[in-house]
This record gives sequence, C-alpha cells and structure tokens, in this order.
Amino acid sequence: MAFLSNELALSMARRAKYFSQDFFRHRLQNPVFVVGFNNSGKSSAINVLKSIEGLTIYPGEGNAELWFKGHFPWIESSVSVGPIWSAPDEFIRSVKDACGNSFKSSRAQLGAYQWFVGGGNLVNDSGMLAAITPDIISEFPDAKFVHFVRDGRLASYITARLEWSRIIRSPGKYIEYDCPLRFSEVLRKMAEYWAWTMKRMDEVSSTMPGSVLEVRYEDWWSNPEPMIESVARFIGVPPPVASKSYVPKTDLTQHLLSEMPDDELAMLEGIVGPTMRGKGYSC
Repeated sequence: MAFLSNELALSMARRAKYFSQDFFRHRLQNPVFVVGFNNSGKSSAINVLKSIEGLTIYPGEGNAELWFKGHFPWIESSVSVGPIWSAPDEFIRSVKDACGNSFKSSRAQLGAYQWFVGGGNLVNDSGMLAAITPDIISEFPDAKFVHFVRDGRLASYITARLEWSRIIRSPGKYIEYDCPLRFSEVLRKMAEYWAWTMKRMDEVSSTMPGSVLEVRYEDWWSNPEPMIESVARFIGVPPPVASKSYVPKTDLTQHLLSEMPDDELAMLEGIVGPTMRGKGYSC
C-alpha cells in the first residue's frame, strides 16, 4: 500500500478501528511505550528518539482517546472521581469501569496508524500510561516499556508546584472532590502518587520479565550517549549516528533540593526514600 502522511494516517486510523478492529489489532508490531512520572525528562528524550530510523512515533500521547477516555483532562471531565494524584486506585478503578473493553480499540488504532504510515516499531509517548500499564498488558503482551525515573523528591516537588498553581487559580472542582488545598498536603499526595506509580511499573517488570527498561533521568542527561544506545538496543533498532554529538546537560537536582524547606524535604524523603533507595538512589 502507499504510505500516508502522519496527519492523514491518524485521521484514517481513528475511523478504521471501528470497521476492522481485529484486522488492525494484529497489524500492530513491536509496540514501545515510553512512560514516566511527570517531569521525568521523558518528553525531551522522545525528541532524541525521533532521530532513530525504524521508529514510528505516534502523534501525541493519546491519553484522552486511547487510555483515559472520559477522564482526561480531569478538570474538564464529568467523571465522579477526584484527580489521579489524589486517589490513584479509585481513579484507575473508574477508568477500568468506564473503559474496560476499550484497550482492544486502542491497540487497533495504534495498529492502523502504524499500517497506514508503513513504519517499524511504533512508539507511544504517554507518561501517564505508567499508572494503568498493569491493566493493559493483557492486550499488549508484545509491548516493551521504556520507563523514565527521576529523583522522587524532585519529581514530586515540581509536579506538586504545578498542580497547586492550578488549584489556587480555580479551586472549585478540587474542593468538590475533597482535594487538599494547602501546598504541603498536595506535596504529600504527589509523593505518595510517585511511589504508587513506581510500584505499578515494578509489577509489570515482575509480570513480564525483560519488557521494561528503566532509565534514570540523571544518567540520561549526564552521559546521554550510552543511555541512547541502551534504549535503541532494547527497542531493537540501531542507535542514531548523532548520539555521539549530544552534549550532557547540567543536573540541577542538588541545587533545587537545597532550595526546599527542611520540613518538606524530610516529609518527601520519608515517603519516596524507600523506593528511591531500591532503585539505586541515595537520599
């Protein structure tokens, strides 16, 4: 078949999944999901991976139409559940209740897109997908997951700051779902959500040995070349020639941690510390 432009392929894939779901489910080959907690460096890394030949990058994260239908973005949704960071288990139950059979459709849409563009390994960049990965693997037994991990103290702190700014601008819906309004409590919830997300991906590693490559944000940016090559090998494609020219970036972790109040840092370390140490961090 003639290969289509990305825009036309996506438009056709959205329609094709309804007419030939089984056909397109089986057209998906070598799916790769790049996941990670908010502000883990994942999206920046995707820009590097785009230079690897043989990869088909799916346009956008697909959270609203593939993985969290009716739940994303939460602030605009009509679901009767709080945001994922406030009560992740409850949120995921709601997603599964509402979309329990939709992952076949999601696979069909990804497969149709890959088929229409005529590409190789399909890559879907969706950080939030880490939260529901254990629930999709029955439909994606052939999937590989590149999991970006960052110092849990910093990832939680940055994400909590961003979320808190949304809360104080428009608190109505957050109040309706009994979300915390004080920053310290938002930070606590976000740290618990970080640890919960790490546990979810660890479940996938145990259930599907060899399917998850964990990449540390700090390693990726301090010495990018071997990290890029390891991801390429894991996916099964040659690394980009340009990987040898990437310049390491300055890691501001220690500087940013030093700016945190002592009580907030101690609280964070109490929540995320055990998981971080299990992943080779010192805190």
